[in-house]
Amino acid sequence: MTGKLDALLLRATVRIGPDSAADTLWGSGFFVAPGWVLTCAHVLRPAGEPEKTGPLRVRGHNGLDARARLAYRLGGGTDPEQDLALVRVAGGGDHACVRLTDRHDAPLTVTAHGWRTPAGGAPQRWTGQTDCNGRDGAHGLTLAPQVEIPHGASGGPLLDVRRGVVVGVVKARRKEKDGGLAVAVTALRGFRAAVPVGAERGLGADPYAALIRAHDTWHRQVEGPLSWVKAQVEAGGADGHPWSPRDSAEACALLAALPPPDSPAQLQGLVDEVLGDEMLWDDETAPQDWRDGHGRLHDRPESADIVALHYLRVVARMHAERVPDAASALEKWVEQRAARLPDAVRALLTGVAKQAPALRGAVACPAPAVAAAAVAPVRIAAPVHTAASASAARDEGPVVAVELEPDLFRPHDRFHWRIWAWTAGPETVRVVDQDTDGEGASLAELPYLLNEPLTRAFGRLDSDRRARLEIALPVEQFGVDAHLWRPSPVVRSLRPHPAERPFGVHRQVVLRCLKRRGEPSRIWRDRWHALAAGVPQALPVASDAYAATAFHDAPPGAVPVLCRPPAETTAALAQAIDEGFGVILWNLRAEHAHGCGSACGELHGRASELLGSAHRTTALPEQVRVLRERVSQADADADWAEHLALFYDDPGRPIPLCDDLLESP
Repeated sequence: MTGKLDALLLRATVRIGPDSAADTLWGSGFFVAPGWVLTCAHVLRPAGEPEKTGPLRVRGHNGLDARARLAYRLGGGTDPEQDLALVRVAGGGDHACVRLTDRHDAPLTVTAHGWRTPAGGAPQRWTGQTDCNGRDGAHGLTLAPQVEIPHGASGGPLLDVRRGVVVGVVKARRKEKDGGLAVAVTALRGFRAAVPVGAERGLGADPYAALIRAHDTWHRQVEGPLSWVKAQVEAGGADGHPWSPRDSAEACALLAALPPPDSPAQLQGLVDEVLGDEMLWDDETAPQDWRDGHGRLHDRPESADIVALHYLRVVARMHAERVPDAASALEKWVEQRAARLPDAVRALLTGVAKQAPALRGAVACPAPAVAAAAVAPVRIAAPVHTAASASAARDEGPVVAVELEPDLFRPHDRFHWRIWAWTAGPETVRVVDQDTDGEGASLAELPYLLNEPLTRAFGRLDSDRRARLEIALPVEQFGVDAHLWRPSPVVRSLRPHPAERPFGVHRQVVLRCLKRRGEPSRIWRDRWHALAAGVPQALPVASDAYAATAFHDAPPGAVPVLCRPPAETTAALAQAIDEGFGVILWNLRAEHAHGCGSACGELHGRASELLGSAHRTTALPEQVRVLRERVSQADADADWAEHLALFYDDPGRPIPLCDDLLESP
């Protein structure tokens, strides 16, 4: 990365020397927060102990010339992790601050920046590019012999070229060879025990937390030409990563408003839970503050946004009572950022509670002990229902619903499942079985994997009235032919029992939207009640291009009928769900190589007849089942319905929200 970031580094990098000698160069440093310069401790003690260092002079861009003093030093000795110091600058003026990485891993290509004094000349700026080719101790970064680090550059910033953040402090050059050594930014975490010099107490009892929080707050507030985050984004700092530099900067600033963790162990435990992994923490580089925990989430690059939002929401809810305003601000930001996720993925973040387990691609309500005699209750977020909707739900008989949750890392390939059951109204909901395999299953595997648990569930609920099967999944998967699933992949006879026919023949099979878990929206309930109050009316939708107009002008009792398969009308289906439609019909197999044809006209006409004959909405699932049974009996007059799918999403019995969270690998 070059351009604006180079210009900002120039404005943030300073040269340090004694106040008494204007042109004497001891070394370099750089602003990390307003009024605070980070440098190497050895730069400030060329002739003795740092405490004996007198007044300093800091000079830099645009005529910066300010008095300064050593404020904090990190221990003693010559090890990299001990060779850091903070200089407090009096009246630093309009300067830039570098943006420090929150990562713990080493960079690849870096540029070192600082000052040097040519023989017999005045101090001048210096920069060089090289590779970071190894580590030295917990915080030492070795620099490849592609660059010669000059005297005076010690204390300058080391920029990660690919990510556009400062990852270290230039420390030393190698004797008689090129290359050198730098101190990783992770060493700053040791400033929790930094030694104040003199009467310095500006950073309070926890200098690291105070410094890094001032740093993050500045980077969120600064705008215009001094905005490092803006320069990162323009230079391609996101690099296709789902968690952008702006996401990271805003998240860290919001975390900075919260009290520090009670202990590093508490923070480490929380990161373990969110990542769904028991990490082997290194004492020297272990996270100390919320920002550091955020940095460990980069270990999941393909889903960094999901995991980061989960982490932020858990941290926010941990502080809801202690600092409600700051926690609410973080929670609100998470909600806004999560709106950019796909619906099915965003649903994973719903209902995260304090001390929540990690997100995974499977629902993590405690797995119930499934016995033949009973089903285990599960606590859910109680939705609001009217007496009429509860009564209608009871009239429809028992329901078994399969909730299919996309795996976080393979959302279009692997799914995790949970089975819910209602014996009557919404208050009777129970979870009866769920996936225990962290790898999930493909859609092709699900009919076989679900055979046993569905057989058990139906065995408990079927009586003179067979339980309806409802499949809740993302709208992108509405092409699934769940009505063709069978109770068993292998029949027991050449004359199979009627119950061994596809589900859609002998029991009602409908689809639901995974997005609609929990409390029904007002528009969803209103449209459903309008359907219940009159005769459903077909609303033909030829394609996505006509969907917006059709939905906007739709009468209250309208039922969208889509003649194109879901792969061609995903946007229209999603829009219909957003508009609150609770019943939708579509063709799973229609061909549209040359646009709509006579088959589309027949579908719309027949669907209109079907809906017109349904004197109440609750009759539709059974009417569609009867059509499927007629198709299985070779009734040519029912052939139009062979690939008909029914979306039937009753707000009187919504898919519940679990109190417990999903885990993410």
